[in-house]
Amino acid sequence: MASMIKLKDILTESKQEAWQYQLRDIGGPVFYRRQSDADDWQFTDAETFAEALAGGAELVKHEETDD
Repeated sequence: MASMIKLKDILTESKQEAWQYQLRDIGGPVFYRRQSDADDWQFTDAETFAEALAGGAELVKHEETDD
């Protein structure tokens, strides 16, 4: 019997892949990302940042409280 795809699995996978992106100018561009439900930002590279935004990812404005 073929394996069934469960809606729960699809929703969980989509949630895990939901990233937010942020660009900060710290003497030059520094690229960050975080999962939508996370508090902490992590570094990413310019290529990943550009590809994500081209794919419709959310760009979050940098606030001083993010540091």
